[in-house]
Amino acid sequence: MDGILNVLKPAGMTSFDVISLLRRIYHQKKIGHGGTLDPMAAGVLPVFMGKATRLIEYAPIHKKTYVAEFIMGFATDTEDVMGSIVEEGRPIADEKVWREACARFEGDIQQVPSAFSAIKVKGKRAYDLARNGEKVELPARPIHIYSIELLEVCPPYVRMKVICSSGTYIRALGRDIGKAAGCPLSMSFLLRTEMGPFTVDEARTLEEIEASPESAIMADIRPLFREMKDITLDEDMSDGFLTGKRLRVHREDIPVAAVYGKNRFLGIGEIKHGILHPRKVFGDL
Repeated sequence: MDGILNVLKPAGMTSFDVISLLRRIYHQKKIGHGGTLDPMAAGVLPVFMGKATRLIEYAPIHKKTYVAEFIMGFATDTEDVMGSIVEEGRPIADEKVWREACARFEGDIQQVPSAFSAIKVKGKRAYDLARNGEKVELPARPIHIYSIELLEVCPPYVRMKVICSSGTYIRALGRDIGKAAGCPLSMSFLLRTEMGPFTVDEARTLEEIEASPESAIMADIRPLFREMKDITLDEDMSDGFLTGKRLRVHREDIPVAAVYGKNRFLGIGEIKHGILHPRKVFGDL
């Protein structure tokens, strides 16, 4: 079966666990997701099946929104409450301190990912090396934090809403905010509420998907390409596009365009010098 799902990943499962379950439900081996979530985290997990896996690279899922909770007073080796305590300190109740600390991490920043992340180091996952007691030193990576909204300071808890780019580790962000505030933090809860056009309000639980697999597949994938320029073809040109023909169109150059026929998505194309070149064709998605 081909299609796109907006899955509500439950806490306690890995993203791979979700994919394994969906493979069984849909009898489909070719399944990929649009962004890993920590096992203890819950929330939006876009899933692409069959032919739709070819759309992952075009999906506007690079901007993400999280609601996170941290516990003040201690830091762990995993940067969440599941790890071993490596540092302790006193909770801070002053909201101004936390607000100022959060503000320091907005915009373009360099972030050192958690040693207990899925990043590969010499062919092995960093978390596997860290769990085996090996020292893991990951280089800083550029990320963008659009905003950090302080939701609540209620010692020992501090809660915030973070809008960020792909590649951001919220555990690591909490680690760094805690250092800036002078109070160690450990993440205790994480919910991804948005990922591009995918929202938690529209996500389906695994129980809902298993009960009605076909109805869980997105019926309209146009929102997936809302940030992409598009072109609509008539029936004759649609048939030509689906067979891979280059078509003359009266449009400006567009490096990546969503191509539609009458009431259906045809694929991804490129317009260059008035010629539409098919790049990825989907006749029945």
